[in-house]
Amino acid sequence: MKKLIIAGAVAAFGLVSAQKNTLLVGGNISYDNTVKKNFSTAGDLKTDNFEFNPMVGYQFDDHFTVGVKFGVGSSKQDYNDTYFNGMNMVTSITNIKTNSFTYGVFGRYTMPLSETFSVFGDLDVLFNNSKSTVSAPGYSYSNTTKSTGFGIGFTPNLFINFKNSFGLNFNIGGISYQSEKIKDSDMKTNTFGFGFGKGITVGISKNFGLK
Repeated sequence: MKKLIIAGAVAAFGLVSAQKNTLLVGGNISYDNTVKKNFSTAGDLKTDNFEFNPMVGYQFDDHFTVGVKFGVGSSKQDYNDTYFNGMNMVTSITNIKTNSFTYGVFGRYTMPLSETFSVFGDLDVLFNNSKSTVSAPGYSYSNTTKSTGFGIGFTPNLFINFKNSFGLNFNIGGISYQSEKIKDSDMKTNTFGFGFGKGITVGISKNFGLK
């Protein structure tokens, strides 16, 4: 798997020290490419994921920040499959394309540890809309589904300051709950996630003073 993350802030937008009347602006841009070998009898599964998640926050006292988050994402999966058309075995490609839009609010509590380090926790409430299309030209098949949902999550983070509240954020997991429902269907999915230490997300952040 190849993974590229270009971050304005990935799940974290902290300050090295709490500062009143400051504006936080950040975001996350990430791209992920995965190949699963021998996914089907005809070949591999190739997946491309792209996400962009900007945010704006306002720090109104020494520890608390509130703001809004947005996100757009797209993914594409391609794999070959074989089928019998009545005369011969035919190989055809199947495509799965998904586009999503996320929006919501967050609250943050920041605790400085030193001039260089601080820790903070983000509590997010997010809503999302997505559209997924499955097409298989060889089967003359195409189907589109739309879904809506919401989620709540808490993520702890570590911030390392380099200069003027500009530095790196590290996130090692969190707790989340998400509910998603497919439109015009009774299908609904509820997911509870709890994971710490399974992976590290690294981002950058910057705050700006307001007059």
